[in-house]
Amino acid sequence: MWADGHIVPAEEATISVLSHAVQRGAAVFDVGALRLGANGTRLLFRPREHIARFLRSASWIGLDVSWDAGALLEGTVQVARASGAASALVRWSAFVSTMEPDVVPRPGTRASVAIAILPLDADQPRPGLRVTIPRDVRKAGPEVFPPQAKVSASYLGPMLAKRQAQARGYDEVVLLDCEGHVAEAPTANVFTVKDGELLTPPLGRVLGGITRDSVLALARAEGVAAREVDHSPEDLAGADEAFLAATSLPVQGIASING
Repeated sequence: MWADGHIVPAEEATISVLSHAVQRGAAVFDVGALRLGANGTRLLFRPREHIARFLRSASWIGLDVSWDAGALLEGTVQVARASGAASALVRWSAFVSTMEPDVVPRPGTRASVAIAILPLDADQPRPGLRVTIPRDVRKAGPEVFPPQAKVSASYLGPMLAKRQAQARGYDEVVLLDCEGHVAEAPTANVFTVKDGELLTPPLGRVLGGITRDSVLALARAEGVAAREVDHSPEDLAGADEAFLAATSLPVQGIASING
């Protein structure tokens, strides 16, 4: 793990259970990927874009990060090489590690930064997801959390919704926004195909996923018609095809909606 400029064993990168990040939620993150290329070279998937979003997330919630994008990219390459992993998730984290009694950390408090490499098993074919659309839990609107910020605390609602869905035999949830439109899964963007056209919810209330952007770019390059358009739950359930996209997946087909 890279921790504030140093490569250290993961077990040494610790914080107090009384830290502000644990007790109050002053933490942001981003998730990238390390994959094998066609010639066996290990490749980081769009790390500059992930790091830029990570720094924006920290800025939006007022975390003072002293590392710039160049230093974080260098640190990411260092820890990826040191890990020896061929296929892994990359997790950037910024958090207030000190014990702060108030909701707002004291002025001048610097955020700690860590970059972790989480090795993955070799990719295996996966069955399509059984998805449900809960009506009693919605994605928090922009008046609660900036939709483009990956803030740890904003995942509590999606976590509860997914836990309830899994208890009912589903694999995943797709959340609606406050207006009843399809938003996104807890950690992935939603795509549908209807009459040969690729469709995805527009930005504004959903995360601007980097894999989402790559899917749309590939569609344009291949001449596939693609649009960003509001989806109703019925649009999603009635699609010809549907899938989720995220750097951690990177693409996962949906087999069924609400059974």
